[in-house]
Amino acid sequence: MSERARLGLLCLLLLLMLGMLAICAVNTFQAVRSFQQQSSALETGDVSTIRDWMTIHVISHIYNVPEDYLERTLQFGGPDLLRHATLSVLANRKRQPVNQVIRTIQRAILAYRKKHPPSLSPTPTLHTQVKPLSLEPGRTYY
Repeated sequence: MSERARLGLLCLLLLLMLGMLAICAVNTFQAVRSFQQQSSALETGDVSTIRDWMTIHVISHIYNVPEDYLERTLQFGGPDLLRHATLSVLANRKRQPVNQVIRTIQRAILAYRKKHPPSLSPTPTLHTQVKPLSLEPGRTYY
C-alpha cells in the first residue's frame, strides 16, 4: 500500500471517528436534558414520571403516598409481593397492559392528593451542631 493510500485511509478513519464522537455528544446532551426535565417534573410531583420498572415502595416514597393505599388501589393480595415487584411484573400477573396499571397508580396518587392536600407550612428540620472529637493519647478507639 502506498504512502498516499495509507494517509487517505487514516484521514477517512479520523473523519469517521469524529462523526461518531459528534453523534455520541448529541445523544449525551439529549439524555442530560431528558434527565433534567424528568427530575424537575419529579420534584413538582408530576405523576407522568412513573415508569414500569418502579415498585410500589419506590412510588410510595417518591410521591409521598402510603404504600397500603396504593396496594388497596391495585387490589392485589400479599403486600410482601407488592413491595418488591415492579409495575411490569404486577401487570403481567394481573394480565393487564402495564400502561393500564401505571394509569391506575397515577389516578390513585391524584385522588389521594385531593383528599390529603400537602400542608403549606415548611417541613421542620433538625439542626444539630457537631462537636469536634478530642482524642486522648495512648487510648485505643474502636
